[in-house]
This record gives sequence, C-alpha cells and structure tokens, in this order.
Amino acid sequence: MLIAVSADANNQLFPLAFSIVESENNERWGWFMACIREFVTQQRGLCVISDHHPGIIPTMNQVGLEWIEPFAYHRFCIRHLGSNFKTKFHDKILKDLLVAAANENQVFNFQRKMETIGKINPEARKWLDDLPVEKLALAHDGGKRYGIMTTNLLEVFNSVLKGARSLPIIVLVQLTFYHVNSYFAIRRQLAVQRSVSGQSFTPFVDGKISSYGIKAGRHEIVLFNRATGSFSIKIGRSPINKRKGARVQVVKLNEKHCSCQRWQIFGFPCSHVIAVCQYCSLDYKALVQNWYSPSTYGRTWAPLFHPIPGKSYWPPEEDIVLIPRDVMKRTTKGRPKSTRLHNEMDAREGQTKGTCSLCKQKGHNKRRCCKVCNLNS
Repeated sequence: MLIAVSADANNQLFPLAFSIVESENNERWGWFMACIREFVTQQRGLCVISDHHPGIIPTMNQVGLEWIEPFAYHRFCIRHLGSNFKTKFHDKILKDLLVAAANENQVFNFQRKMETIGKINPEARKWLDDLPVEKLALAHDGGKRYGIMTTNLLEVFNSVLKGARSLPIIVLVQLTFYHVNSYFAIRRQLAVQRSVSGQSFTPFVDGKISSYGIKAGRHEIVLFNRATGSFSIKIGRSPINKRKGARVQVVKLNEKHCSCQRWQIFGFPCSHVIAVCQYCSLDYKALVQNWYSPSTYGRTWAPLFHPIPGKSYWPPEEDIVLIPRDVMKRTTKGRPKSTRLHNEMDAREGQTKGTCSLCKQKGHNKRRCCKVCNLNS
C-alpha cells in the first residue's frame, strides 16, 4: 500500500491518498504520484517530504508530472537521512549533529554544526555538501516545509493500519475507509467547536502563540524606524539558563521578516514579533496566516463520507469481468515472505540486550539459560 498524508492547520495528519500496487518500484511510484497530481491536488508550490527511496527520487525529477520546481518542492525526511548517514559512517554522534543541524532555523547555527561535523570527519562533511542544502536544512528551506522535518506523520498512520497489513485487500480497503472517516468526523466536530467558541486559531497555534507571548515580556525593544517597522530586540535572560540572552534579533514588520526565521518558516509570529506588536500597540493576530483559522481548518475536514450499504443492496454489475494476472499467482504454499528492508531505525537506539537472572550473562533469559549455556560450554 502506497500512502500519502499531509498536515492540517493543527499540526495533525491529514490522510490524502492510498493505493495498492503489486510492488514498490519506479513505475508504480510514478503512476501513484501522477494520480495524486491529476485527481487529488493540482495547486502549485506543494512541498513533498519523503525518504530517499530509489522509486521516489526519479519520480520527483520526472518532467511532465509537475513535481519539479516551481510546481512543487522536494525535501528529505531528516529521520531517514540520518539513518542512511549513520549506516554509511557508523557514528551516532555525527548522526545526532546532522539531525541537530538540519533542525536549526538560523543559518549561522546550521553552519556551525556542519563545521563541527567537518572537523570530526571531513569525508562525512563532503558527503553532506554534495546534497542540495535546501533539501535537508530548515534554515535554507525558504518556508516550504512549515517546520515539518520528518515523515513521522506517515509513521503514525502506519501504526493505525498496523493490524491490517496481512489482511485480504478488500478488508484492508474497508478498514482504511472507516479509519479515515473517523478522522474526518472527529476533527470536523473540533473545527465547529472552535468556531462556535470564538477561538481565533487552532489549538496548535494558540499554544505556540501563548508561549511566545510569555517570552516576549522578557525582550528589550529598540526602535530604529517606525515607518518601516524596523526594530532591534535584545533577548531577555531565561530564568532557567542565566547565560542565555546575549543575542539580538532584528524585526522588519513591513517586510514580514524576523532574523530568527520562525515567522517566515511557520507562518505565525515569533516572540520577537509579538514583542514589537505589543510595543507598537498592534494586533499580532493579524500577522498569522489565514489557514490557521478555525474556518479554514473546518473546510479542510468538510468533505463527507457516506455509509456503504450491505452487498445485497448493491446494483448488479454485469459488464465487469475480473481477469487475474498470471504473474501475480502464488507458486508456493504458505504466507509470502516479507520483502521489507530493515535498517537501524527498526531498533531502538541505546537498546541493550537483556541479562539472564541465573547466569548473569547477556543475550538470553532464564527460560533459555540451560540450553544456551550448554551450547556455549
């Protein structure tokens, strides 16, 4: 099953498209992505985040499917990129530095961590420099990702469908249909509640802005030009980290720019912009992009699913003839062997082997102790 999901204005997953294919290859990925462009979403400027699967990369670069810039923008999942990086260089410290660098929203912080990687392993730095920087770094993304760095939303939906992986196709489709319907029904009601209660934004944005508002009270504002909205903001000292607070950010309201880049990346004002708005007696809520509003959120989940009657109520279809493909017929008995490729992400990092309570050796438990110890002896 090929799956495409998106994120809604509440930073939750939005099921977008599903397809069941014979195998995962270039041809099937190309067909799936072409169907999404034709039947699901046709607007320009979409951002696609994926792993580095050899079937996806050629599809994103194929002329005619409108997945190349400026029709769409392709970005790497940092979780998968970090996994590939660790598999190649076998260094967890370097992997953690890469993930931390990719998640930095300011260019100089990203560059500083990349330089640290280069000092530890020049070959690893060269490997990263060969990748397009906008595909891996949030600081160089240009606001296309909206802060989403991984395909974790897809993994969440995979866990929802975990019990359906080995079911027959018809049952798998039915289960997916009812799960997606439940997502729409619950979140459609949430949008109605937010609108009725007079809330300005989704819970995700409300929480972010509230926390930024608290931080804004510790900022020191210096006016440079009120006409152009140019201000300097000195960051107040944090009550937790006394050394934090030496940096200065620059806000240009007329240009919708803050040097921390959070405003440009996420689409709602950061603490520095909120501090400037409070200083100028401006309504910072007007600076939040409109798709974070309950009305837009409600339109996202507005489409309705309709109940499917029992099979006995279906109209007869005499013209449909199903012909099985010979190449898809099973030639062996039993459950087909899984072709899923495992990597280091399938094991929890830092996981250690259990210790036997009898012999105190690692790698087995007391139930298998006699058998293992006898074999070792």
